[in-house]
Amino acid sequence: MTTATPTGRTKVDLKDPADLLAAIPYILGFHPENSVVVFGQKGPDRKRQGLTMRVDLPPPGLEIDQARDLAARLAVTDHTGATVAVVGGGPPNPAGRPPRRRFLRRLESSLAENGIPLLHSLWTPSITEGARWRCYRDQDCGGVLPDPRKSVAAAVTAGEGHITYESRADLERLFAAGPPETLARRAGILTGLGGPPWGNSDPVEAGLAEVNAALARVERGVEAITDEQAVRLAWALSLVEVRDACLLTAAPVDAPLARTAEALWLRLARELPEPESAEALCLKAHAAYVRGDLTIANMALARAREVDPEHRMARLLAAALDGMLAPADVAEIVLRQRADEPPALSLRPPGVTE
Repeated sequence: MTTATPTGRTKVDLKDPADLLAAIPYILGFHPENSVVVFGQKGPDRKRQGLTMRVDLPPPGLEIDQARDLAARLAVTDHTGATVAVVGGGPPNPAGRPPRRRFLRRLESSLAENGIPLLHSLWTPSITEGARWRCYRDQDCGGVLPDPRKSVAAAVTAGEGHITYESRADLERLFAAGPPETLARRAGILTGLGGPPWGNSDPVEAGLAEVNAALARVERGVEAITDEQAVRLAWALSLVEVRDACLLTAAPVDAPLARTAEALWLRLARELPEPESAEALCLKAHAAYVRGDLTIANMALARAREVDPEHRMARLLAAALDGMLAPADVAEIVLRQRADEPPALSLRPPGVTE
């Protein structure tokens, strides 16, 4: 099968089961444990990449529900096949058969009920060099994993500047809030403002200029954000017109603006106090969703809803993810909106025109 790296910019052809298993950490962005990873496949030849989903292995009693949910998510987005990999879940049985076979049978049955054949099912205790892997259907099918760090997927993602984390917990720490004293100070400044921080200037124009300046700083590699910049950016993102312009930076996904903007949203998610950080978290979730990185999208969205449970954009994104609206469809919506109105944000320094 062919799958994409987390940036969504490069496809990786994976013809061997061991190669597919070794690539999983670089596809997800972290090394999974006790997980089931489902690779959806599309088209009459089932060679086109669909959704990639990772969930925790279900406890006893929830296996049927988990199987039905995974199958339904593939069914609503027109998949024609699926490949499943189980990581962990216990040791093989005395006969050498992989664990969690009952769950795999229920998943295969749920997929079949939705007209989706299970093309291949694999198991490995961990994605590490030398780990044994097995097939569920064929007892003679198996082998030893190569060093995942030397895989094609590892080389491609490293070349794209993408970091692969040792665990999901490490990846979740990307969204950890910044120093409490800094956030408290900035929250106090925001509370003390009687209105927008730009005086008599048009707030939308000033807000857009503020975001443009921040994008330029990220592009130049400036990491520090001052209290004044943080407060102004928090105000800017609170304006619907500015936030809508920020959403349009997510596509095309391979454009420098999309990458720079997504880096800015992540930085602001840590640098802005609550509940203002929810705006940046939603922008990060949206950008990751558009380029097909559902792991990051879900993490950012979960954090946004934790910060502000009633956030409207967070609820809309959650509905889209729960309904399995395809990332390509979301990207197409963004591109159509960009075509209808000139983008208000760019990587040009403030005051510079083309």
